[in-house]
Amino acid sequence: MITEPVSTHFFCPHCQQKMSIPPRLTAVDVPCPTCRRTIRAPASGIYPGLVIDSMRIERRLGRGSMGEVYLATHQTLNRRVAFKVLSPAFTGNRDAVERFMREVRHLAKLTHPNLVTAYTAGSSGDIHYLAMSYVAGETMHSRIQRKGPLGEEDALSVALCVARALRHAWERHHILHRDVKPANIMVDDDGEIKLTDLGLSKSLLEEGEATQSGLLIGTPHYMSPEQAQGIPVTDVRTDIYGLGATLYHLLCG
Repeated sequence: MITEPVSTHFFCPHCQQKMSIPPRLTAVDVPCPTCRRTIRAPASGIYPGLVIDSMRIERRLGRGSMGEVYLATHQTLNRRVAFKVLSPAFTGNRDAVERFMREVRHLAKLTHPNLVTAYTAGSSGDIHYLAMSYVAGETMHSRIQRKGPLGEEDALSVALCVARALRHAWERHHILHRDVKPANIMVDDDGEIKLTDLGLSKSLLEEGEATQSGLLIGTPHYMSPEQAQGIPVTDVRTDIYGLGATLYHLLCG
């Protein structure tokens, strides 16, 4: 059940005092109880300094088709996390909310060195969120744009890591990714590879997960033929196709 937040939390930019106001009083001038300076409370929405269930928003990392990802600090654990939020444009769409929560459920099942790890998830007012491990690095898509195509050995090394992650998801939980592409592959500062974004994933073991015939899901350049035709996907071969297209991209740019 989604409950309305009791208050909006933010921090004084001068003394870092944590402050709280009722959610409907955002974008108003309020005095800081510590330094006594008058500051402007942030407008409603997601912004740096906002605290949601012990997680303080630091900055935006990126935007996807269904939401945004922020860098946040889990204040209880003193840990940086990637904080994914469903776009407000989709909060009234039951199918979009279910797809987002499906990603939460699937990621929570998966534990593998080449997959991001889910920490917690929930809702606060109209905000649906997923907190997961933060990968300090860049996507393979960004790296290719910045440095050009990879050599054969490096490209095969990346593909092998992704293949291991896909095998784990399929053999352990019968979960398909359905959107394998360089933009969903992260490389961290230590060179470790992480497959991200299970927003289009589905489990063949869960009732109601079957894709409707004729529904186009995925990214065109990396889609298997059955995805492009809207044919219901039945096994991991569609992810293997996406990995092959991704390997081509890594090698050719």
